Amino acid sequence: MLKARCFLFTVLIFMVLPIFVMAQPRGIDMEGENEEQTAVKEVDSKVKLWSLTGNGAFKDSTVLDTLHDYNHIYHPVFKNTISATYTGNYGNPGMTNNFFQRGNQTNYFFLQSRQDYLLTPGKIKYINTTTPYTRFDYSQSENKSRNNETRFNVVHSQNVTPFWNWTFRTNQEKSDGQYTAQDAKNNFVALNTSYNRDLWNIYGGFISNSVKNSENGGLTSDTVLFSGLKAEYWPVHLSETRSKFNSINYYTTAEYRIGTYDFDPVDSVDVFRPILGIIYSFEHDRYMQQFRDEEDSTNTFFENTYYGDDYTTDEIKYRRISNVFQLKQYENPTRKYTFGKRAYLGYDLYRGSTPGVQVDSVHRRFDIKYSNLYVGGGIFREQGRFWLWNFDGKVNLAGRNAGEIVLNGMIAKPFKFWGDSTASMTFTGSFENRVPDYFQETFRSNHFQWDNNFDAEQRITLGAKFRVPQRKLELAANYAAINNFLYTNTEAIPDQTSNEMLVMSVYADKDFNYRRFHFRTRILWQKASEERYLHLPEWSAFVNTFYQFTISKVLFTQIGADVRYNTKYYADAYSPSTGLFYLQNEEKYGDYPYIDIYANLRLKRTRVFFKWMNIGTNFLNGTYMTTHNYPMPQATFRLGVSWAWYD
Repeated sequence: MLKARCFLFTVLIFMVLPIFVMAQPRGIDMEGENEEQTAVKEVDSKVKLWSLTGNGAFKDSTVLDTLHDYNHIYHPVFKNTISATYTGNYGNPGMTNNFFQRGNQTNYFFLQSRQDYLLTPGKIKYINTTTPYTRFDYSQSENKSRNNETRFNVVHSQNVTPFWNWTFRTNQEKSDGQYTAQDAKNNFVALNTSYNRDLWNIYGGFISNSVKNSENGGLTSDTVLFSGLKAEYWPVHLSETRSKFNSINYYTTAEYRIGTYDFDPVDSVDVFRPILGIIYSFEHDRYMQQFRDEEDSTNTFFENTYYGDDYTTDEIKYRRISNVFQLKQYENPTRKYTFGKRAYLGYDLYRGSTPGVQVDSVHRRFDIKYSNLYVGGGIFREQGRFWLWNFDGKVNLAGRNAGEIVLNGMIAKPFKFWGDSTASMTFTGSFENRVPDYFQETFRSNHFQWDNNFDAEQRITLGAKFRVPQRKLELAANYAAINNFLYTNTEAIPDQTSNEMLVMSVYADKDFNYRRFHFRTRILWQKASEERYLHLPEWSAFVNTFYQFTISKVLFTQIGADVRYNTKYYADAYSPSTGLFYLQNEEKYGDYPYIDIYANLRLKRTRVFFKWMNIGTNFLNGTYMTTHNYPMPQATFRLGVSWAWYD
């Protein structure tokens, strides 16, 4: 049924898109009814992008990616982090090794390890464009029929009117993997719209995600890496086990603004200045998870089997409906000491079911039913060059998470440094008294069952960041003090420690240029006081160097290499049944350089990359794993092409 809905939705999109294409000019405006007398007007291509935060209260502007720097880093798990814990095939689970970048962006606990591949409402970039904008991204492995990896991504956006935009996105990914039972398929389809006028800001959309993975349980032993066998013959724990996740998200945010019109003497026009905004946000998330285990009954990979050998499929259904009402008083940019204020009231409803107890050979479902009522608010200053700041908080008044408190603060000071007027110093802080996730306390499945009664986790986090964009320099430090830390223990079950834990990190990112040579280094140091409950590599580094030149004055070219490295530590293991990473104390991994060589090309709005990945497996001795028993891909070739049209 879900596939049929997605198919019909996609067909509808392609039926509607031609109408939008006809609705917006492509750089030519035809006026007059006389065919012999037509006026031609060129329209400049201008594309604006932004995202929404604070339940629609804030618009965070961003820029269109037109550069070819780091175009070859296409993998979503590694795109924004130095090192990661990863099970080795595109589309397979992974998580960043930077503790202060971790967090669940999906509203569903068991999707954390796959969230980098998903499109969620919080990741949507809204677009306003004067001419239609289309981008195609395609990448392919070196072998179309064996160990294949194919990615195809499409974004099409255009305005029906100068204020009303529609954007369609689809992403199709398929990877066979180099090892037995490792294939993955990921895709999403999304449609969103935005309408922005003086009085109304309206956003809405639909997202459908699908993730499918074969689960091989990892290698039976790390020593097979050096056995001389071809990778396709390496023995794995599982061969008839699969995971499947589907999610559907409906979301909308509408704001009605009350304000005045002030005369702008520069442009000689009246400009709307909002004073008060009334905002309503709605989100409906539906998740479905299946784990199918059809292994032979003699397979002992899973320690527990609660429902018998004839039971093969766990299915979890989970749904969240969120409603938030918000009032926002805008800051007055003409007054030096003004600041904005906002307050909101929210109600979230959760429903679902998991496999339950077996009664008279019948497997009955275990129902999920709870809700949360909360209030929040904040004060902020977003405009000006003296100080920028934002303080907000949220308190759960009733429901399952009653008593949960989250407070956040940010202070930024822009100033001129080293000849760069966009330099800034930013300080952040937060206090969290978070109730554990529902699934951390209660869960039922064929291979895992737990009932926990955890205390709320208290966490104080402080951070500082110094940025000089024109000099391509960033320095950062973070500190966290945590009580009642929640983690997943060595039995792959959520657990909690009463010991106080401290986590610290220092980060540096700098680009060095000498004529046509470019050299970038990113270094991360982090340390946890209680390493029994949190395993992190102490040092992680990413080093990239390339030589840049132009061919025939039009083809911008980069030829270079990059290296990822982290020190040895007890990297987490992975549980196929739940999709969770968990602690292990058997093997240390790291101290192995992952080396890629590449070429990036750009001709106008077309970008191409050629990449030979992990070439060290051809000449280095070492265990190339970032997750217990899951090897990284051996040396392999990738190529990718990206085209953009927006005129």
